Amino acid sequence: MLSRVGTLVIGIIKEKPVNPYEITKLLEMIRLREWFPIAASSVYATIKNLNVKGYIVGEAIREGNMPEKTIYSITEEGRRVFEHTLKEMLGNGGLDSAAFNIGTIMMCHLEKNSVLELLETKLVKNRKELQALKSQYDDFKDVGKVPAYALISLKHNTYLYEAEIKNNLELIEEIRRSLDWSHFLAKIEI
Repeated sequence: MLSRVGTLVIGIIKEKPVNPYEITKLLEMIRLREWFPIAASSVYATIKNLNVKGYIVGEAIREGNMPEKTIYSITEEGRRVFEHTLKEMLGNGGLDSAAFNIGTIMMCHLEKNSVLELLETKLVKNRKELQALKSQYDDFKDVGKVPAYALISLKHNTYLYEAEIKNNLELIEEIRRSLDWSHFLAKIEI
C-alpha cells in the first residue's frame, strides 16, 4: 500500500507524465497544504522512493535551451498498487479524513461503479462503528461511575461519525448524479 503522499504523487503522474517541480506547483494550486501538510522535499523524496520500487519510471528530456529535466510516468506495477491503495482509502471505515480526502481527489482513476460500491461499504462500516460508539457511551453513562467530562471523547467521535456518514451519503448522491467522471487535475494547467 502507498503512503498518502505516494498516492497523491502517483495519481498525478498517472494523469499526465510530469516532473517533480510540476507536482509541487499543482499541489500549491489546489491548496492542499491547508488540510494536508506536505513539503516539496516530501514530494521529491517520494518520487525517488516510487522510482526505486519500480512504480514509476523517469525519462530525462531537454526542451530547447532549458536544462534537462526528468519526466515520470507510471508503470503497470505502480498502477496496480495505486488502485489497491485507492480502494483501501475509499472503502475503509474509520475517521481518517486525510486518507479519505486523498482518495476522493483520486477516485476518478477507478471505475465509477467500483467507487460507489466502495463508498457503500464504507457507509455500512461507519454506521456499525457509530452504533458501537453510541452503545459504549450509553453503557458508561448508565454506570454512573464515569464523570460526564470523561465521556466527551466518545461523544466527540459520535459527532465525527455522524458527519462522516452524512458526507458519504452526499458524495454517493453526487457521483450518481454526475455525468462527468474525468479527473479535475487533468483540467488544471501547470
